[in-house]
Amino acid sequence: MITRSNLRNLIRLLCYLSVIIYDISVTEIIISFCLLTIGCFVHYLTKGQLIRNVVMCNNGIYGIVRHPYYMANYIIDVSFCLLSGNPYLLLIYPFLFFWVYGSTLRKEEKFLVDTHNEPYIEYLLDVPQVFPDSYFATYLKDIFSGFSKKRISRNEVSRILRFWSTSFFIVFLHNFKGNGILKLNFSDLNSYRVPAVLIFLVILLYVISIFVRGERKKVSPAGNL
Repeated sequence: MITRSNLRNLIRLLCYLSVIIYDISVTEIIISFCLLTIGCFVHYLTKGQLIRNVVMCNNGIYGIVRHPYYMANYIIDVSFCLLSGNPYLLLIYPFLFFWVYGSTLRKEEKFLVDTHNEPYIEYLLDVPQVFPDSYFATYLKDIFSGFSKKRISRNEVSRILRFWSTSFFIVFLHNFKGNGILKLNFSDLNSYRVPAVLIFLVILLYVISIFVRGERKKVSPAGNL
């Protein structure tokens, strides 16, 4: 069964396999990395504002959507799907996302309503759940409200590094496929300069993420993510 914990692993695997069949343009690569940058920024910002189960977060990024962490996950996974070059994966992902995250969203919001009562109900009725509405631009000026770098864990930094490592690896697979996996020509090593740089970045980012990562901590299942 697909769960929150293994959805991204499934998406990664499907992206890697998609490279065998589908190609990607420079425009798609640029858009993918732009989405990845936005997703990682929201990821980082959310963790710097969340005070889990202590106060009701409703300002900063939480003034735009109620669950910015899940919005960040969506944007990051979409960037992977786009980078794969597989249009069908890009089309099916929204359905996978809401199928997997739907029950979690309902449980968390029930917990938050029970915990914060009327204030959260008013917040729930006023602020979109996962995706911003047409008025989100008016809240951008306060997007850093309540942010503190002290709330950013080493695990979060490690996770973001792995996102970038994954993206570079998908691009590496595309590039290596284009150079011919079964037709290695060592007399023309210049053609492998780009894939060499890409795989270096993949390994470097992943190794750094391992050293950065701290010990895992158990957390309660709810909080307005």
